[in-house]
Amino acid sequence: MTLHESKHAGYTDLGRFHQHFVAEAPAARLAIEQAAPLIASVSATQQSAPQPGPRPERSLVPRRKKRRPQRALYEHADMGPVPAEGDCFSRLAELAEPENWAGRRQSRRDGNWVLREYVEWTFERLHRARQVATSADGRHSVFNTGLATVREAAIYGVFTPNPDPDGPPWRLGGWVAETDRVLLDRFPEPPGLASYTDDLADLVYDRRRELTVCPRRLLETKDSLSVLPGPLRSNPYQAGLMLESAVRRAEARVRRSHRAAVACWDPAYERVQLLLPLSLTTPGTVDLALVVSREGETYSGHTVLGLDEAYARARQIARPEEWLTAK
Repeated sequence: MTLHESKHAGYTDLGRFHQHFVAEAPAARLAIEQAAPLIASVSATQQSAPQPGPRPERSLVPRRKKRRPQRALYEHADMGPVPAEGDCFSRLAELAEPENWAGRRQSRRDGNWVLREYVEWTFERLHRARQVATSADGRHSVFNTGLATVREAAIYGVFTPNPDPDGPPWRLGGWVAETDRVLLDRFPEPPGLASYTDDLADLVYDRRRELTVCPRRLLETKDSLSVLPGPLRSNPYQAGLMLESAVRRAEARVRRSHRAAVACWDPAYERVQLLLPLSLTTPGTVDLALVVSREGETYSGHTVLGLDEAYARARQIARPEEWLTAK
């Protein structure tokens, strides 16, 4: 693969780029400083005011409990009890080449949550691309899981009509290898793998591109703070300083080896992103992953993920290598 050699802002004749850490906008900071006394005054007034008793909560915007939308897999088929001991995903894990589907921390509700996420989003991608096939007699539906047995035989999910009129149109018949007679007899040309990009360059970090990161903004949400190593969760200022240093080291690492940048799938925006390893505690320990997106001719680092979530997103595209493993 030949990399494009065009030069633009941030490139030098040697192909090196200039990494930029973006500070907060001066105008925004000034507005915050000017508003601080007023906010403090209102807060003090509220605290000193008498409290007559419980009152109905008032809000300009009604609070709504967040609910994960129904994913296409469950609209398509009844998968049985999810999750449960011996459920359909446990059976798939037994058929597929062994992987640690529990993730790095192994602290989720069950040992196959990474596999469940993988299958759900794989089906989502195939469904939108109209790559979930139906047999000529209309009695079977099938999709390519993207997984394989220990003998490298592709694994497919096969569905049969659902007898429950109140349920989805199909129900899971089972997971089968490509040599299974059910598949061979009804699908002479089984559906292909899910595709996440038409440009293979999206999967590789281009070290000539400028990388822009604002370490403070990486820690603006509770989710990002919660994935920090313990002592840093209560000290965002120190965490920001350490992140700035960690980002510089990660960029140097990915310049030495493009394999250090791991491609991942962002289901919310349906795009390929890259994960860079961040070491905050010791040089030899990767604590977080920096999510990097290509924005035009540059890269933007805009959030951090814990290694469990990072692994699950990366596994959507391929089994990760290098630093991001399930161990």
